[in-house]
Amino acid sequence: MAERILYNRRRRDSTAFSHPCKMDFTIKRITSGPKHHLFGFHDLVQTNAKGDLALSLEVDDISHPPLPGETCWSGVVPVDGGDFIPIHKTHTWNYPQGARQQWIGDSDLYLCNDRADDGRLICRVVDARKRQIIKTLPFPVHCLDASCRYAYFINYDRLYSLGAYGYTPFCDTEKHRVEDIPTNDGIFRGSLETGEIELLLSIRDIAAAGERSPKRVGYPHFLSHLEVNPSGTRVSCLHQYRVQDGGDIARLVTFGCDGLEVRVLCKGEVSHYTWVDDNHLAFYGGDMAAMAAKRELWIWNLPVARLILPSIKWLVKRIRNEKAAAPTHGSGGCGKMGLQVVEDSTVHEMHNAAPGIIMEDGHPMTNPVWRDWIVMDTYPGKRDFRKLFLYNLKSSEIVSLGEYPMSLKTVDKTKFDLRKVYYGVDGRIKKAFNESQYLHFRSGLHCDLHPRWSHDGRIVFFDSIHEADERQLYAIDVGSVVCR
Repeated sequence: MAERILYNRRRRDSTAFSHPCKMDFTIKRITSGPKHHLFGFHDLVQTNAKGDLALSLEVDDISHPPLPGETCWSGVVPVDGGDFIPIHKTHTWNYPQGARQQWIGDSDLYLCNDRADDGRLICRVVDARKRQIIKTLPFPVHCLDASCRYAYFINYDRLYSLGAYGYTPFCDTEKHRVEDIPTNDGIFRGSLETGEIELLLSIRDIAAAGERSPKRVGYPHFLSHLEVNPSGTRVSCLHQYRVQDGGDIARLVTFGCDGLEVRVLCKGEVSHYTWVDDNHLAFYGGDMAAMAAKRELWIWNLPVARLILPSIKWLVKRIRNEKAAAPTHGSGGCGKMGLQVVEDSTVHEMHNAAPGIIMEDGHPMTNPVWRDWIVMDTYPGKRDFRKLFLYNLKSSEIVSLGEYPMSLKTVDKTKFDLRKVYYGVDGRIKKAFNESQYLHFRSGLHCDLHPRWSHDGRIVFFDSIHEADERQLYAIDVGSVVCR
């Protein structure tokens, strides 16, 4: 989602893409049960430069969200075959994004978020060959710059309090309501060499960018999904906030690595994205700034407005579905849903990169070597299957990598302390959506494929739960397609 599962947004069932090229691929499972294995998100390379080790987490039970004090093993898996190698336990992990494990450049060192004994968010530097922690950073890490000298990160405790991709606290906290648009929280940069931390941009700074003033809608704003462009000169993020019609508004924002030159590239419907090159990003969605402005109106916060909110929600849903179903051709495409490519500039020209081809939301990642290719998945459709495919942004060639069913199991609320799931969660968020849905999407039973590339760009890795409700890691060698 780009956190959008939080807001009960129902996804449209449709054909994910049309006329894919069908080829024979060998799907290799690289982990095995009875324990479950996962990596997480679609924006990080999973293998080291040598290509023999893949990062992974290992857990015993995926039937409920991570609870306070629960740990999982961080380690590596031999790509050519072998068992998971546990190295250390971490307290900071979630099923959608793991523990943000990532390799440091071309080395065999990797990063893994954790908590100190006092509950502070930190990051372990791990030697995958020596199988030991060699250093601890005094801050968590979301992504690294190209030089691997600096890390960019956000406040995962705030994200957790808003029901997004944060980390479970050790214990309950007295503060259950967070500031809506703070000036002392936002996007941070930390030095891997010195451990120094600086606030590059506050949430208020980003909320004010491109607006007369930050939008006050009765719900907190938050930032997520940081990503650095290939050369390490600019950083991107999603800026999101809930509105009274029950949905949320998302903006795709970029800024310089020094925190300057903030640009809002799209507002309205912005889902997962990927840097195509230093100057362009691809994302699923559409620029719906005009409709977003109406949805932000302060009048919807008035008690009398609640009488007509059901009609407003119906109208917004209908418009969104019509935008998603409308055909888009050539350049433009603003206001239409689809796979958009937008220029990172003050002009930020946008065009639909797959009109009539990719018609469903998913998680794209650009190949790190052959950057015309992206790998992408879809959410479950009518038959509860997720689709996996490659797409060439220049030739429009699409290659199917198979379909994978989701698990039909549900969370059994009688088998864990339900109160602990809501430790530190803002009360407004807790009231905003169905409890069963909240628990399911935060448990390991909800398993998006989240495809990602190997370091050499030849292998696609993904999480899946299609075999006996075991969550495991899989790999497909697609070198014959992307290298030709």
